[in-house]
Amino acid sequence: MFLALSLSTLIVISDVGGAVLLGTNVPANSGNTSHQQINCIMQQTQQPYKLLPMPWRRAKQEVKMGRIDGYFTAIPNDEMNDYAKLSAPLFLENWYWFWHPRHSGPDSSGKVRYGAILGSHQADWFNSQNYKLEVEVSDIAQLVQLLAIGRIDAVLADLEEFTHTASRLKLPADQFEQRFFRYVPLGVYFSQLRLQQKPGFMRHFNAAVHLCASAPFALAQSEQQQILTLLLSNAQQLARSNTLLEAVQQQNLAATTLAEIRRQDTLWQQQLLQGQNDGSLAYKLLETKASAQLRNWQANYSGLVTEVILMDNQGANVAISEITTDYWQGDETPFLSVFGQQSDYFIDVVEYDQSTRRFQVKLSVPVADAQGRHSGALSIGIDVERALSAND
Repeated sequence: MFLALSLSTLIVISDVGGAVLLGTNVPANSGNTSHQQINCIMQQTQQPYKLLPMPWRRAKQEVKMGRIDGYFTAIPNDEMNDYAKLSAPLFLENWYWFWHPRHSGPDSSGKVRYGAILGSHQADWFNSQNYKLEVEVSDIAQLVQLLAIGRIDAVLADLEEFTHTASRLKLPADQFEQRFFRYVPLGVYFSQLRLQQKPGFMRHFNAAVHLCASAPFALAQSEQQQILTLLLSNAQQLARSNTLLEAVQQQNLAATTLAEIRRQDTLWQQQLLQGQNDGSLAYKLLETKASAQLRNWQANYSGLVTEVILMDNQGANVAISEITTDYWQGDETPFLSVFGQQSDYFIDVVEYDQSTRRFQVKLSVPVADAQGRHSGALSIGIDVERALSAND
């Protein structure tokens, strides 16, 4: 479950009596989730604020001209990079192409009549890519209806928003063809000037974003099935490898206490923070035979697999294909959801890496001994956009 917004908001960062002025085109009494999240973030950062109305298109121009300090919700936009920096995502949108079955879709060599919601992020994307829009309507229901009757040929829309609207309009699922396009992070563009004046502001804002996050961004069932088809069988086969089973068994036999594991976890993180390479716990583990096998397995997937972690019966690292931020994974969902549980696998929610702008999900499977008893767990990071585009 995740929130997809078609409305955008302006942020004006300007001290008036010590308060930050936030502009929005959503009524303050609407109970909109974006207001709730901004309120939470500003409380976490101990920053008083006030709301002001202003459309986001105007906000973008105002940031460029140096008259305001930011705007949201904003999609990544290359033209803004010289003027502003995008925050961590407040929300994620899951964009799909939808088209009429009588048409060959957005990849057609002939003319395609596109439609969009006026002022939406999709409309802005169409314009930035020099697509000609046949119609721009006021809401998603109009857009779905025009596609259903063949007035337009294709649209870009958030998956959950489109399917919910089609269901509400009592339109059958096979009325439309669909294909994954991309995930879109919606965040706040803060002006570079403002960030220069307030060092550390973005770091604190992003930390509060995660603390104030709304419902996690979970994959649709059809998307989970696509990932399972691609990787589950191979992941389970890897988890049965003799090299990995022996490495897990050997570490379990050591019976390290949780207190010692936590101590090593702290040391692991400290060494990474200090930039230690040779001799550090992480780099020593990366050089083991089991880690080499994980690394070679990952290399077969040409960027689809982003990391592989093998864990013991307490969730401590046994082998890694890449350096991990933590040594102990025992309190995290990828371990807890499969170790000692009835499930054969678990797919976590989508995570967004701000530095690489990459979306990742983790597929986890249990590691079992010859008697079928769980002895550890295997977690595989997957570039979800590559996975969902694999059959395009």
